[in-house]
Amino acid sequence: MVGKRGPNPTDRAKQGTEKHLLVEQDGGPLAVVIAGANVNDHLLLAARIDAIVIARPNPEKVIEHLCLDKAYDQQAHRRSVRAGGVRRAHPPDR
Repeated sequence: MVGKRGPNPTDRAKQGTEKHLLVEQDGGPLAVVIAGANVNDHLLLAARIDAIVIARPNPEKVIEHLCLDKAYDQQAHRRSVRAGGVRRAHPPDR
């Protein structure tokens, strides 16, 4: 029976593409990055921030918030977020 189910859907060597989105709080898209299906999501964080296509507010006047999954709570990701001009990220920036 195992052979009739097909390949493992979580196989890291799968082919194809994935769309990685950054959306506003109401769900409207701000950025889209298309990458290979075998690229880890966290590796594209900086690319998603750089791909924002709308005019962003002056960081001196408006503090932008970025809500991230707990998996992004690492020093390298915090640096990427700050380099992208976002001053606060959740889980709270240390």
